[in-house]
Amino acid sequence: MKRPIVALSVLFALAAALQPFTAAASEAWILNIPVRGIPNQESGMVRATLELDSAPAGSQLVVNGSTTLNLGDTQIVAGDSVTYEALTGNNVRITYVPLSNFGADFCAGFGASDKNIPMRFVGAQDVVAYRMSTYIVAAPMAECSQVSKHTGDTPASLIPNDDGVAQPLDAIYKGRNTFDVALVLDKSGSMADLPPGANAGPKKFEILKTAVQNFVGQWELLDAPPGGGPEWSGDRIGLVFFDSTAHPQTLVGADPPANFFLQRGNANAWDEVINAANALAPGSSTSIGGGVNEGMSQWKTDPKNDLNMIVVTDGMQNTAPLITPTGSGFLGLTPVAGLPQELRKRFIPIQTIAFGTPAQVDATLLTNMSLETSGVSFQAISATTIFDLWAKTLVAILKGNTASMAVSRLDTLNGQGPSAAVPVVVDRSAQRAVFSVQWAPPSRELLDLDVYPPGAIVPAVPTSSKKTAQASIQAFEMGRSFGPGVWSVRVKRDIKSAAPVPYALNVIFLEKHLDYQFSLDNLHAVAGDPLGIHVLVDWDGKPLTGLPDGAIRVRVLRQPEGMGTILHQTQRVVQRGNTITPTGDILTPLDAKIASFNGQSLLERITPREVAVLTLKDQGRGIYAATFPDSTVPGRYVFEASLDWNTELTGHVVREETIEENVKLRADPAKTDITLTTNATGITTLTVTPRDRFGNYFGPGYASLIQARVRGGELRSLVPEDQDQTGRYTFTIAGSPDVTPSIDVIVDGVFVLGGDNR
Repeated sequence: MKRPIVALSVLFALAAALQPFTAAASEAWILNIPVRGIPNQESGMVRATLELDSAPAGSQLVVNGSTTLNLGDTQIVAGDSVTYEALTGNNVRITYVPLSNFGADFCAGFGASDKNIPMRFVGAQDVVAYRMSTYIVAAPMAECSQVSKHTGDTPASLIPNDDGVAQPLDAIYKGRNTFDVALVLDKSGSMADLPPGANAGPKKFEILKTAVQNFVGQWELLDAPPGGGPEWSGDRIGLVFFDSTAHPQTLVGADPPANFFLQRGNANAWDEVINAANALAPGSSTSIGGGVNEGMSQWKTDPKNDLNMIVVTDGMQNTAPLITPTGSGFLGLTPVAGLPQELRKRFIPIQTIAFGTPAQVDATLLTNMSLETSGVSFQAISATTIFDLWAKTLVAILKGNTASMAVSRLDTLNGQGPSAAVPVVVDRSAQRAVFSVQWAPPSRELLDLDVYPPGAIVPAVPTSSKKTAQASIQAFEMGRSFGPGVWSVRVKRDIKSAAPVPYALNVIFLEKHLDYQFSLDNLHAVAGDPLGIHVLVDWDGKPLTGLPDGAIRVRVLRQPEGMGTILHQTQRVVQRGNTITPTGDILTPLDAKIASFNGQSLLERITPREVAVLTLKDQGRGIYAATFPDSTVPGRYVFEASLDWNTELTGHVVREETIEENVKLRADPAKTDITLTTNATGITTLTVTPRDRFGNYFGPGYASLIQARVRGGELRSLVPEDQDQTGRYTFTIAGSPDVTPSIDVIVDGVFVLGGDNR
């Protein structure tokens, strides 16, 4: 920013006359924090990073015209907290916490009101640019003591203001504050297996390496500097592999002192992340907790930006440290690097991707890790689906800040091609459109894209592009060359072949005007609970109300059968005890039973299918909601949302969103089968076969959640046996032939025998 010397002289003289402590330069604005209309997710903090033209020493922040903060100060102003501090380089950060909008904690925002706080920067420096992020409670049903989640719907903003002392703020807005993302990737021995249902082709670890390459490529193009607009060169990626232990990866050019996080920097800097990911090779067992703790420890050594974590695994945790429920019922992990035991209180969003057959992957664990920390959780079965879900995870990390999904398609290119044209509605909110096609290894440079702007008869030349071995990515900058309208994209072959090629096609928008955020109403849903879903939509930071009926619809998909019931009803000879695979991984009897299903026979019974379409209804203040009442089948529920409307304000808008939820079982005393048999020597056998009120069997894998308490006898083992892996759990009780033992049985916290059921 430049000013004429005469204007500066007049400004300095006026400032000196009106406020003696005012330094050589001064700029003013109003910090506006609008009400979101969601009492348990009102804006609880705003962070604005000011970029100055020189070091910030001696600068000040004046709030409400009367309260002056020097660097390092925190003060309470009108009941709110304000902090002004120096960062690295020429940057300073303002942190504003509107405490007066809340009661007992940050979920108690029922009396919130709009905030308009006059602020003035005072110093010899010039404010040349700024970034800002607005934060809300991450998981309001889990933890409300601190805000930690970036939000872009109804965000705070800086409004230039002539306050009579200083000229209005004149600086470049560069968008959100930057992110750190730690990729925590499974390299256990089972990653050397084929994906579920496959008889040949790439192994899971090969597919995962490809997915990481494509994730990095999509992010590079989506957030590349668009010439005078936002840019996020300070975003950083770190990489952790885990098997029986965690293995943080040292990246060439990474930031000291940890040398773990690598900044985006120039266009090719993140290629080192791709190179490091290519070193992933299957090892031994599975320590998910070890990988999580290592990624967080590395960040605590260098916590430059807000952290997000992506955890990908194909199995069950079987090596310490384990992630397990704490006394509060929420998940915990061995404390590390000053972080508390409970994951929810670490305030770090964890995104999870389960890559494998349900029941072999602990979907309940991964889903709860995400729900309790405000991440998203997805289940990937095949090579194609994992590519699609990495793209959706990227959108989830950037959701409410920059990104949304316009098109997500899984298809197969048969014959010479090209594919049929897929229409893409590009509205004026899209600053950039990123088109990508991805496919499984080992075929390299196999597919490409033809992208057509409205009315074009030849493919457009992208503003920027990137190719990895199994992806082609093209970005188009909206402005002089390209604009809104109905675009189209076709997938074509880059190499002549007629072999069928399954692929994932994604189109992601960098948003300018539109923001929306979907949420599920249940934290730990059990079969039979109504499943609520809602979305907050805004345009230019203001709630978008009055959308027509049908503007937002959600397809609900669920498993045809519960996994526990399938395994209970499947009688097969199973191994006794754990075995060690040739790669050093642990193979449990349950793993072996699931692996005994042939081909697609199991997947066909558990792949979610459409059961309903919901129309979200206007609740006011930009909130639209609906409820799915029929959750009688446990397992995976997928909500595929489509946003499609055409209003005078927005034009024709089309977006897609996917959210997944895992519905667990709650034991029912009336449905649970319990038998007691006692032999002549006084040995009693207690057999517990848990079911819920709808008759769904828990099945195998729940031994650690089933407890027996005995009076008048002694348990020979605290953990029951399930020899046939069917969900019939057996305790052996030693006692006297003349004494009938008194027994309580608890299944995941529910008394099914004894207790209140006596």
